[in-house]
Amino acid sequence: MAVGNDAVVLRTPRDVISLIDTGRIRPRRPGLVKVVALGSIFVDGWDLSSFGLGTVQITSEFDLQSSGLNFHSLPFISAAILLGAMVGGLLGGYLTDRIGRTKMLLLTLLLMVVATVLCATAPNPELFWLYRFLMGVGVGLDVPVALAFIAEYSAVSNKGRSVTVAQVMSTGAAAAAFFTIIPVHLLGVGDSLWRWAIGLGAVPALVVLVLRFVYSAESPMWAAKYEGLESAARVLRKTYGLKVDVRPEPTSSERDDRTRAGDLLALFRTPYLGRTVLVTVLVVTQAAQWYAISLYTPKILDQLIPGNIILVLVLSGCINLVGVVGALGCVAGTQRFGLRRLALIGYSVAAAVLMVISGAFHLLAAPVAALLIAIFYAAHNFGPGYAGTAMGTLSYPTAIRGIGGGYTQSVTRLGGIVGAYTFPVLLAAQGMQVTIAVIVLAPLIAIATLMINRWDPVGKDVENPETTEPAAPSPATVHH
Repeated sequence: MAVGNDAVVLRTPRDVISLIDTGRIRPRRPGLVKVVALGSIFVDGWDLSSFGLGTVQITSEFDLQSSGLNFHSLPFISAAILLGAMVGGLLGGYLTDRIGRTKMLLLTLLLMVVATVLCATAPNPELFWLYRFLMGVGVGLDVPVALAFIAEYSAVSNKGRSVTVAQVMSTGAAAAAFFTIIPVHLLGVGDSLWRWAIGLGAVPALVVLVLRFVYSAESPMWAAKYEGLESAARVLRKTYGLKVDVRPEPTSSERDDRTRAGDLLALFRTPYLGRTVLVTVLVVTQAAQWYAISLYTPKILDQLIPGNIILVLVLSGCINLVGVVGALGCVAGTQRFGLRRLALIGYSVAAAVLMVISGAFHLLAAPVAALLIAIFYAAHNFGPGYAGTAMGTLSYPTAIRGIGGGYTQSVTRLGGIVGAYTFPVLLAAQGMQVTIAVIVLAPLIAIATLMINRWDPVGKDVENPETTEPAAPSPATVHH
């Protein structure tokens, strides 16, 4: 491969991967690439917070119980989106590697738009559960392709930072949802507030869908490996504004088939097994603690300040804004400190805060409890929130990056189901203090695992299975 003032010359698929990984080129509109890829993460974050806000009203309208495996059980309803995401994660990861990134970006968000509207208008718990399940399938399909897409547009020196921006999008969406719903409540929608909260999530979803339709282009890395150099060259011309000449070497294959695209079993073979084990523990534990606390934050606050929904909404929004600060810290620190170190710090602070909340729950004044929950949000988003998810994308090469992200999403939702289902059941049986004490087990397990397994993909060239050292420093970026 040669890079000059006039043209980029491509001879093998590895040339395309090296061109991007070394940081020699950048998209003409990098911010737009991130919005197009990660906009669906915003939709997922909005949905999580709006459902958490509406749990009291949903429970009342559909006459839901605090336990049970049926359509009149709040834990069962809460788990619907997570079950759907488990199914969608593996399927989406496989399809992402097999048919490409762009087709999946459009298909998944269309499903999310439709499912969001259906959820907001569901007439009974049975259909509400079904639409939540379909929403989950859309989320599960989308997250692996979104993270793979953004990783394959980023240099090795910036991949971790680019992928962890998703945590900022998710938490920012939650804050936006709480503050947006305040004026809706003041309009007097009454017991339909939960429908408005969920339904308004279709608006940003539709905006992102239009942006994807207009601006998205295939991942040049995936195109080079599975559609040929000419296809990759078209992407580089469109998205990077490059002049590209394709001169394939006569003796070289345009595809590297050492790892079959979408091969799930490859995640459990050398050299990826240790990475997969670490990713599994991290995403299950972070999801268990996050879904248990974030999904029911309005409920926790309502116990502390009963009967004041405006104050609950304002505090919930402010808590999520503090979470955004933690997520920004993650983005800023990923390349410098690595995902493993950020996760250790975040899990440690989260565990300490949960212990304090549990030990002194009945003694805490509402402002102090809200402050502690905000610190938990910041600590979670600083490390645990996206460390495992980012590792699930960054630890694997292009051929299995989609299925790696899909597997990660599936097991993440397993942890979410544990948190979302266990919280209301424990709360009804043992009360808030014991419930939060049980949740502390999640960060403690993660900390022990991180002390044993020291893998961190930040700065490493995972396209070469034998590579365990950081990639070489990035050469100067090509200017256009």
